[in-house]
Amino acid sequence: MISSFSIILENDVLYCSDENKYKAFEIVLFVEKLMKFFRWRLKNICLKSKKKKEHIIVEHVITNAGQNLFFCCVGNFSVGSQESFKMLKEFRNQVKTQYKDLARLKFTSEEPTFNQVINLIIEYLKDKYLDLLEEEIIYDKDNNNGGNAILYAGISAQGLPIISQLYDNNLLSTLQKEKTFENIELFSSDLSAKLATISMNTQIRAKTKIKEIHLDDTTDDETHNSKKVILFGNIHGYSIDFIATGNFYKIKSVFKQLKSKMALDSAFKNEFSGDLRPFKHLKYYLDEVVKGFDQIN
Repeated sequence: MISSFSIILENDVLYCSDENKYKAFEIVLFVEKLMKFFRWRLKNICLKSKKKKEHIIVEHVITNAGQNLFFCCVGNFSVGSQESFKMLKEFRNQVKTQYKDLARLKFTSEEPTFNQVINLIIEYLKDKYLDLLEEEIIYDKDNNNGGNAILYAGISAQGLPIISQLYDNNLLSTLQKEKTFENIELFSSDLSAKLATISMNTQIRAKTKIKEIHLDDTTDDETHNSKKVILFGNIHGYSIDFIATGNFYKIKSVFKQLKSKMALDSAFKNEFSGDLRPFKHLKYYLDEVVKGFDQIN
């Protein structure tokens, strides 16, 4: 169930308990770049290959120096597992007890005893949580406390944006930019490129596919749904991406239906040549799905 632990600070993997899982943890490095866009906290990343499904669960901390610090564990955890997140929180607390200033972990990790100390912490965590994880009862909770909404939808190929449509202009707020047409277009295109980079590097580096990224929105607003999900799909080498909030089961159902419908479109039959014209009509698929989904309660 538990495969490997890691500690990642910004764009550095400071610790990895199993070198065979190093490339899986590199996915967090690509997702970290999305954190520059939003005041969101990474929770977990769902991966799927022909052989197995895995989750990278994450305790995402912002240090006193404003750095993104991730305590991670990869394994075949059950969706909705609470014990796995308790384990990661204790992982963070144990490391903080040993090293106090988490912002200095980059320098601390270079000390000769660092790996030994972290290895001891991990052995303790495995002994404590392995049985708890195996015996855990998962309660199916409805997270739809703020309405359903698709915030962004896009299509890309070979890492290049084909359609990138922002459906919630408030996503620009954390960048402190005006909601002008030009800024929205630039933001959408940049977001599409980052999502495509995550998807491509997951396949190239980790030899698996990324299916979902779950995040917590830390915006100080009690009226909105703090849970966000990014869904990744593939149609004949083309990437379909959603960013949404609301009931994740409904979101996944709508996303699956959209993929099935779009897969029949002749635009996806040929390899992308760089010409965007054959794909322009696909925006209507997205607009109709978004309009219908946002009306679901």
